[in-house]
Amino acid sequence: MKHQNVFWGILLIAIGTLFLFDRLDIFEFQWRLLGKLWPILIILWGVSILPVKGFFKVTLALLVGALGVYMYAQQANDFPKRSKAFDYSYESDEIKEDSIVTQNFSHALNSEIETAMLELDAGAGVYRLEGTTGDLIRAEKRGSRMVYNFRVEELDKRSRIVIKQKNSKVVLSNNRTNRFDIMLNTSPEWSFDLDVGAAELDFDLSPYRVSEIDLDGGAAAIDIKLGEQTIPTHLNIDAAASAIFIEIPASAGCRIKGSTVLSSKTLDDFEKLENGLYETADFENADQQIFIKIDAAVSSFQVKRY
Repeated sequence: MKHQNVFWGILLIAIGTLFLFDRLDIFEFQWRLLGKLWPILIILWGVSILPVKGFFKVTLALLVGALGVYMYAQQANDFPKRSKAFDYSYESDEIKEDSIVTQNFSHALNSEIETAMLELDAGAGVYRLEGTTGDLIRAEKRGSRMVYNFRVEELDKRSRIVIKQKNSKVVLSNNRTNRFDIMLNTSPEWSFDLDVGAAELDFDLSPYRVSEIDLDGGAAAIDIKLGEQTIPTHLNIDAAASAIFIEIPASAGCRIKGSTVLSSKTLDDFEKLENGLYETADFENADQQIFIKIDAAVSSFQVKRY
């Protein structure tokens, strides 16, 4: 099957589906909104020229096309409705100040807390964890209309922090990037449950003792830096169409196990023991041990020792 046929075929199916949904009044077809999703075309073209069998190529292309239609549908309802055919009216974000929502979150540190978990729903935006605070957590969200719920639960020397988008829609504004800055306290032993979709995640965890990270990523750019510590760290990654970059101390021993389908991987100073299993030298005797389990498709995965 020629790659041109795959590219143009899926593109026509996706656009035709949008027109059909418009006629059925499911949502209105907006060319201006479609322009925001132009990277989907590049992804489709890339899928079409992958040197894989036609079945996998068509399956990936259909998934990408379905993703494009889904993302369009999520955003379409946020655009003004047209009053009649070919009559459009759009409000400018430059003059609509109330389209920007700023939120500040914080929770004081309970000195009895020994372990803490952060559950973060990170969708459509830039999320950074950098710096420390005397509180258990301090965070600021700014730059878009997306709204988040925040709650902290404490029980038996354990704390659970949940930051979740208030609704499932991805709300985008012209020239307004959703930004989320987080600082944590270094006293507790931390674990993380991160759901990252179409977002940039940059977490510098080097000042913290981290026991576990569960990371679910899709169409995301993910940077995580771990520091020197004495407790074992377990990093579980389930990702698709993502760029994943992990930094670990040079003194730490690391074991990587899992599979990467149609993906690239760069592993500094790792020895391949068998298919899907890699270790640093003298892993068993290292004072600090990091266990990485990865299941990734159409992604790039890099682990660097610093």
